[in-house]
This record gives sequence, structure tokens and C-alpha cells, in this order.
Amino acid sequence: MNLKIEKKSFLLLIIIMIQFSCSENKTNINDFHYGKNSLSGQLIEVNGADIYFETYGKKENKALVLIHGNGGSIEAMSLQIDYFKDWYYVIVADNRTHGKSGGIDSVNYNIMASDYIGVIDKLDIDSACVLGHSDGGIVGLLLAINYPSRICKLVAAVPNLVPGDESIEPWELELSKGYRELIDSMILINDQSRNWQIEKIHMDLMRCEPNIELSELTKIQCPVLIMTSDNDIIKPRHILQIYEHIPKAQLFVMPGATHFMIRDEHELYNMMANRFLSNPFSRPTSKNVLMELIGFEE
Repeated sequence: MNLKIEKKSFLLLIIIMIQFSCSENKTNINDFHYGKNSLSGQLIEVNGADIYFETYGKKENKALVLIHGNGGSIEAMSLQIDYFKDWYYVIVADNRTHGKSGGIDSVNYNIMASDYIGVIDKLDIDSACVLGHSDGGIVGLLLAINYPSRICKLVAAVPNLVPGDESIEPWELELSKGYRELIDSMILINDQSRNWQIEKIHMDLMRCEPNIELSELTKIQCPVLIMTSDNDIIKPRHILQIYEHIPKAQLFVMPGATHFMIRDEHELYNMMANRFLSNPFSRPTSKNVLMELIGFEE
């Protein structure tokens, strides 16, 4: 086999593993066929696109919207659906251009956020909690910024505000560049083994967006939990900046974990998210606690 072809094949294998690793669960949890459940699934038109979503749990419970990452689908959130459906009315959709959803003619993070408002409108829900991972975290931040009255709490795991080396680790940028080159070459030879046009749309989205100013985060009114791992794709300093600019925020850094903690460390991931969602927001300071301990008053 030609060495160049071997390298491309190896790169393709690595990227596929990374892109879809959030969809591969360690346990056989998808007995409900999440993402393919005809009993709970609906297809509605929102912003000129068909958006597919499913619901789980009792509608009288607090609504919780789960938002998957780039290249994923409803199935990527299986471990979260299974955990939260007993306490919340879980709403989970395929982002536009993902899974069963359309929208190939217009895709950006702002319109994705608007799609989710369309879904909760369809379900007659005034406000909801949101848990979004990676690209889902970006969409979650935009929901909180643009629709403050509709989002009561947000868990945004490993989001970024801008593309490129300001927010993304260099190794991932290099890997993505190689994958975009592979996509272009596959489109050029009309390869039919995968939907390369859709994958190009997804990769171009990450290359060009998001473009959220730090000052926009100050508009967020709801409590927010920012989650990251201690070895992530998103740079730690960037995550810290996001946390520091949200008025009511908490920060959780999962030790010994990676960008794929949603799957690999799902027990702790889900527990910390639920701890935040189910308790009143607070952010005690070390200074105040110390002053109380020594009996001083400010």
C-alpha cells in the first residue's frame, strides 16, 4: 500500500475514534434506543430546518435540555439521559446537521441555540435547565446570553468562546487541519464511504466559530457551572476566563480526566451536574469562611 494512503487511513481512523468517542458507551446502556426511539421522538420544523428530538421522564418534573457535541447525536448523551430521566423531564435533540436533524443550508451556533428555544416552545415549557458538552456547552452559553428568561440553570462543560490557538490546544488544531485536508481529498475523488460534505460543515463550524466576547458573559443571569478536565482540548486559561466573567458561576475541574469525561467518568460527571442543578446556588468565599472561623466581622 502507498505510504501516503497508509498515513491518510491512519489519520482517518484516529479522527473517527476521537469524533465519535462520546457516542460509544462503556456499558450497554442504550436499551431504550436513545436517538432512535419512535415512541418518544418528534420531528418539527424550526428556523427552516427539520429538528429531531426525544423526551424522557415525567413532564411535571423540571425540564432539562441535554446538548451533545460536534459530530455527535442524541445517542452521545445516553449515559446522561439514563441518569437524569428519573428526576427531570429530559429533552434531547440532534443538533442541526447531526443525526436525524436537517439544516444543511444554514448552520452556526446562534441558530442552534434558537433551534432549542423552538423545541421547548413546542413542548410549552417556559424555562429549562441546560446541560451542554463541548459544542453543546457553547450552545448553552448562547442560550443563557440570548434568552435569559428561558434558562434557569446551565451546566456548560468544556466550551470555548473563540476558535483557534487562543482557546484550543495545539495538538488538536494540527489534528483538525489534517482531517480537513483528508475531507477535501475525499470530496475531490467523490468517495462515498462517509458523508464527507456533512463532516466538512462540522469541521468548518469549529474552525470559524464561535465568536463570543467575554463581555457577553456578564449578561448571563442564571447560575452556571463550568466544567472541565485537567487534560482537555480546551486550554485551562480559557476555561478560567469564562468562569471569571459569569456573574453567578461555579467551576469544577475533574481530576485525572479528559475532554471525554462525559463518557469515561460519567458517574462523577452526572453527579456533579446534578449536585449543581438540584441545590440552591451559592459561592462561598474562603475569606468569609476564615473571618467567621476567627470571629471577625467585615
